[in-house]
Amino acid sequence: MKRRLAPVWGASILVVAIPVVGATVCVAIIAIQLTLIALRPLIARLPARIGSARKYTEKPNFSVHVATHSEPPDMVIRTLRALLDQDWHPDFREIIVMDNNTLDPTLWKPVERFCKSHPDRITFLHRTGVSGAKAGALNIALKHSGPDTTHVVTVDADYVVHRDFLSRAAEALHRTGADYVQFPQSYVATTTAAPGIDAELEEYFRANAAVADEAEAVLLTGTLCVISKPALVAAGGWSGATTTEDAELGVRLCDAGFTGRFINQVVGQGLLPLSLKDLEKQRYRWSSGNFQTLLRHFRTIMTPAGSLLLPKRLVILSQLTAWFNPALVPGIMLLVWLMAGWDQTIAPTLAAAVIVLGLCDIVLRVIGRGVRDHLAPGVILHALACRIALAPQSAKATFDAFCGGSLTFIVTDKSGACRTNSRDLHSCHLLLFAAALIALITAPQSNPLILTALFCLMLPLPAAVMTDQSLRKYRKALIAPKKVITP
Repeated sequence: MKRRLAPVWGASILVVAIPVVGATVCVAIIAIQLTLIALRPLIARLPARIGSARKYTEKPNFSVHVATHSEPPDMVIRTLRALLDQDWHPDFREIIVMDNNTLDPTLWKPVERFCKSHPDRITFLHRTGVSGAKAGALNIALKHSGPDTTHVVTVDADYVVHRDFLSRAAEALHRTGADYVQFPQSYVATTTAAPGIDAELEEYFRANAAVADEAEAVLLTGTLCVISKPALVAAGGWSGATTTEDAELGVRLCDAGFTGRFINQVVGQGLLPLSLKDLEKQRYRWSSGNFQTLLRHFRTIMTPAGSLLLPKRLVILSQLTAWFNPALVPGIMLLVWLMAGWDQTIAPTLAAAVIVLGLCDIVLRVIGRGVRDHLAPGVILHALACRIALAPQSAKATFDAFCGGSLTFIVTDKSGACRTNSRDLHSCHLLLFAAALIALITAPQSNPLILTALFCLMLPLPAAVMTDQSLRKYRKALIAPKKVITP
């Protein structure tokens, strides 16, 4: 993939320098955008389940894996307490904590001491030099799972699961007969503090994952997933080839013929990223990692070489492109062409069309989902603001993944230690706003599509301010009454 880096950057310079070439690229991007937009209602009308239902009769034996890296010890211990308190029989579950590459002993030693106080219930592993980030840690945990383990359960270090989590997982496996099941992610204290951000994040599960359930091809999302150990081993275990090791594993499981179901039940709650910058880092990882996965498995998903049936291909494509945003290069082209005085050609209009079409897609998806879920107008507005605020990072992530450069797995800060008192606005919001404003002033436009596109480029800044305010309120809600942190 790294070999694509120089050619893609060279091509990017070429399309900006030569409007005719840029216009051709914009036409191709518009075709992709329209195809993805048209596919969503088609995917939503897929026929009912295509697999053959079977039921597990044996009682599952769960191995719960918690991968940690430089996490606040109190938070991890809170997660482990909830796992110890499960109503599932102790003889049919084990907990493995795999701490990878944490250099500060004050972060992992308290967790180790807690685990040692439950020697028959928790296995604590600390390793340095682990490659593959979270995937590498989970593979080590997999090797240490008991020989009688039937299912592997992954829980993030900040997730406090409900007492009946494992019981619900067993019931879901028995009812669906699936090889793996995925529960939705949910977040503590969002009802009053950050309902818009919660709604924006939930849109993926309410739309993409729920529809993929019909084709039994749900992709994993990292936490609260339950996977048959034989299926996990047969698929080759976890891979650190992309920054979304969960979705990548989901594609391999589907390609190997295993079935995955989405169980729309809240069984635990975690913490939102505590700042806008952390939220952007999270979205960058999701966007780039999923696009990496799409490129890595392109032949499997998009060509006859793959063995997947059409419904599975479509829902996998829908999930991997949930945050797809190809507007980075067209946005740069539009601004450069306007400032260079090339506004009378068709090329800027096509670049503007890419930007406007992308915003229309965001508006339709977020508002449409909010209306269907009967959300309050204010919540829908804040959800829309969150999606728009994160759009520049999605665009950069899509481009970076397409370039084939090396992407790094970034752990989201859940302690607030890296937070500053200043507003967490990324420089790209300010640059976009300033560049679009300058283009409006220096190159007055009569073309309504171009004017609309420039307005779209200015929107991420006010949207980021709104999202930053919501996260500030969320942080205060966590700090004030500490009981809020525990579901």
